[in-house]
Amino acid sequence: MSDDGDRPARVVMVTGHVFGIRAFEGVTSAPAYLEGRVEIPLVIGLDAGLAGGTVGYHPVRPLAEQLGVRCFDTTDGRLTSHAGLLRELRPDYVLVIGWSRLVSTEVLGIPAAGCVGMHPTRLPSGRGQAPIPWTIIKGLRDTALSVFFLEAGADTGAVIARHELSVHPRETALSLFNRVAQTHFTAGFELAAGLGARSVRGEPQDPAEATVWGKRRPADGEITPDLTADQVDALVRALLGPYPRAFAVAGGTPHPVVAVERATGDRPAPGRLRFTCADAVLDLVTTTP
Repeated sequence: MSDDGDRPARVVMVTGHVFGIRAFEGVTSAPAYLEGRVEIPLVIGLDAGLAGGTVGYHPVRPLAEQLGVRCFDTTDGRLTSHAGLLRELRPDYVLVIGWSRLVSTEVLGIPAAGCVGMHPTRLPSGRGQAPIPWTIIKGLRDTALSVFFLEAGADTGAVIARHELSVHPRETALSLFNRVAQTHFTAGFELAAGLGARSVRGEPQDPAEATVWGKRRPADGEITPDLTADQVDALVRALLGPYPRAFAVAGGTPHPVVAVERATGDRPAPGRLRFTCADAVLDLVTTTP
């Protein structure tokens, strides 16, 4: 086919995360891919040496091998060193999902129709990092997975779609993480038709409504006496699952906490740490019940 409009849409996939794997599974399960309107000339994964610093890391090579697609791993989060190869491939879209670095402006300008990402908040609210823990810590009762065009700024591009998610009052990072992963499959499946037709469009975000959530470090999980009981409970639930646990320090030793109970009796049961917070006395469960 000599006419670019007649050939399949070329989509390069980039991920080092289970969210990206689920999204790519969705794309490759969709009619647009099965009927040949989308082709994937290359999948780029994150080098396994960086897995320790990536919550939710997942190798992409097994999926690429199942699809029979060329694949390599990289340590270059900006993808700048691969710009020449991407130009040779002439992709219509580059999907970058579950990637912790901002792609360089050079790479953003390569695909004919744009680079696409996904972020588990209702953009423009919740731009930035650690969206799942922050969603629980902030006590939100609903959120969304936003599909959007990548720009030089973090999570600032036009929104293509929002997939709504409720947040249960007893939600944990693990339960929300798993549901967000499942939603990535749906998002990829539904996005595929637009990719195949080269018709993906987005609505600009309203900067006046934007909020930015900051990076969270393991030290931010410390349970301190100034927190209320509800805040302690939310912090513990927000760091269950794939994240470093919330912890309390006693006798100079940090104790990872997996649950919170109102204190009863004169002394805590085994595996509990008695802790006085701003408005209650709690027993912190430091071992699996």
